Amino acid sequence: MNHYLWRMRGYFRQVAGQLLLGSLAGIVMNTMVVMPAILLGRAIDAVLAMERGEASASQVGWAALAFAGGVLLHEGPRIGKRWWLMTANARIRANVRADALRGVLSWPMSRLHNIPIGDLMARIIGDIEVLGVGVREFTIETWDTVLFSCSLVVAMLAYDAGLTVLALLPVPAAMILAKVAGRWVRERTTEARESNAALTATLQERLSGIRVLRLFGCTQATVERLAALSQEQASANLATVRLREGLKPVYTTLMTAGVVLVVWLSGRKVIAGSMTIGAFVAYLELYLRFVGRGFRVPQLVN
Repeated sequence: MNHYLWRMRGYFRQVAGQLLLGSLAGIVMNTMVVMPAILLGRAIDAVLAMERGEASASQVGWAALAFAGGVLLHEGPRIGKRWWLMTANARIRANVRADALRGVLSWPMSRLHNIPIGDLMARIIGDIEVLGVGVREFTIETWDTVLFSCSLVVAMLAYDAGLTVLALLPVPAAMILAKVAGRWVRERTTEARESNAALTATLQERLSGIRVLRLFGCTQATVERLAALSQEQASANLATVRLREGLKPVYTTLMTAGVVLVVWLSGRKVIAGSMTIGAFVAYLELYLRFVGRGFRVPQLVN
């Protein structure tokens, strides 16, 4: 992965300004992701304190304003992050596509004559699509998944380190599963791209020689050949989708397995008085946000 990213450094330099601004916005956004949950918990505690006569209405109002400010501080940078990073990713894909076209046009005619045009087109389009996914994962998910998850884990540790360690015990299992499944994902993605290239090349060759096929009576055989290739492509794509989508519930199950411990142990602490209701709500919100996005970490590894 690092080797390919190093080879892409020229394309990253072309959009360095957008990547820098988008990354700064992503850092602010995913560092402040803990603020809405924390400030919501404090607002709840302020309301309960006012109910007991231990706080004034102005204190509740300030807590509500702080919660609104925390939400704005988290959601505001999202606009800049999405604009700059998504625009940068689109420019990188466009530049790679243009360079691929220039590279093919510079080939000698003898090389072009020996390569099926359909196969060449399918492979270039497929390669750029896969490359675009990798660049997007590297430039966007580094902040939206890795930094996002780290911020939530640090906040949960600050609330209750012991409970956090117990609740996150299944997470390493999900990471190991992602490492094992990565080979399967790569193999099936490659098979899908190869079957698509074979079908495209066959279509291009047969359509360009349709008169010859009709002259020698090979039309039916060609139709059967294309039908077989289409079925192979469909099977390869379905296998890829089944594996990718089938892993999501497995990851999510492993990530959310600790919610029982969170509710049980935190509930006991609230009853015992060692944790406030607001802190319980804040901790549960932090944990649910982590598991709601945490399954993307194993997918990012793949």
